[in-house]
Amino acid sequence: MASASETSPPQRSNTLRLGLCCQFVRQPIKFRVTTATAMLRLPRPAQLARLAELCRANAEALLAALQFCAGHGIGAFRINSQILPVKTHPEAGYEMNELPGGAEIIARFRECGQFAGSNNLRLSFHPGQFVVLNSPNPMTLASSLAELNYQAEIAEWVGADTINLHGGGAYGLSLIHI
Repeated sequence: MASASETSPPQRSNTLRLGLCCQFVRQPIKFRVTTATAMLRLPRPAQLARLAELCRANAEALLAALQFCAGHGIGAFRINSQILPVKTHPEAGYEMNELPGGAEIIARFRECGQFAGSNNLRLSFHPGQFVVLNSPNPMTLASSLAELNYQAEIAEWVGADTINLHGGGAYGLSLIHI
């Protein structure tokens, strides 16, 4: 016969968990970025090789960030929206299976998620202000959805449970002042 602790889901603490957001100033943990302009100067094979290098380095930086949080009693970490640089750019963007070693990069992100889970670290994302789901511009909406799908993909790899979104926008509506 199973005890209650064997059949019940694990209980999460309802205590406040303060966390860190994306970057470190005093620690040697750096997330690497690039621009679409820089990538588009390269032939596609060189782009993909460079992007694989950046993504791999960012997976390592994420693990270092999570280890720092776990070692300092910090219960949450917000992952940088550009952890996979220019992922959704219409010209420089890519799928992970296009990158040299893409499967290994995904595996490393999954290891980050396992570390976070075993250390009770909450992971989240917060897309930039350019993600506007209520935009009347179809191109803005399409790029917003692509960005959210990309972040949801990484959230699945690492076990993040939250993607915070900006909301609002009046778009031609007049405001009533009372």
